[in-house]
Amino acid sequence: MMAAPPVQSNRPIRQRIVVPARVVQFGLDEKFESDPYDVDLKSILSPDEYTTAVDDINRSLKPARPKAFDQAAFYGMGTMVFTAPAAYFVYKRKRKRKKLLLEAISRFNAANKNLYMRWNPRPDSVLTIERRTSQHVVSKNAPNFSASDDLNQKPREPSFQDLRGGGGGAFDMKPMAVGSNNKI
Repeated sequence: MMAAPPVQSNRPIRQRIVVPARVVQFGLDEKFESDPYDVDLKSILSPDEYTTAVDDINRSLKPARPKAFDQAAFYGMGTMVFTAPAAYFVYKRKRKRKKLLLEAISRFNAANKNLYMRWNPRPDSVLTIERRTSQHVVSKNAPNFSASDDLNQKPREPSFQDLRGGGGGAFDMKPMAVGSNNKI
């Protein structure tokens, strides 16, 4: 029995730069490698542009790095006293890191109209940069960052409307009519 011939696809093969990461702070965090020496840039970015982009990402992730107390709680996890606080700090740090990473990626994508940076969580968590195609068009709801935005500026505080959501849930502040079928 003969095997079927391989299927030819008309889709072009996308060239991607996979940004390597290295472990820092005794295994508690990772940092993206900004040196383009061992990275195949595939003529998508120049070495200087690559270094600048990765340094901006690393600089924006710096507030999510573990502090001295986080490290002490992590290394003291053998005792029951530090297990719960260490787990809580790791959870908070991971959420903050993901938020800061996605904001930095949005800034990069807004500043570079012909390039697309993406965090691929599966199968291996990697940061990739590729040429923008028609499916990577910036939506009108995307955050509006410019290349001159300060990476160290604090985000605005959420307003009551942002926190409220307005999704029709149990925490909406809309009054209900007496005798209506609206149930919480």
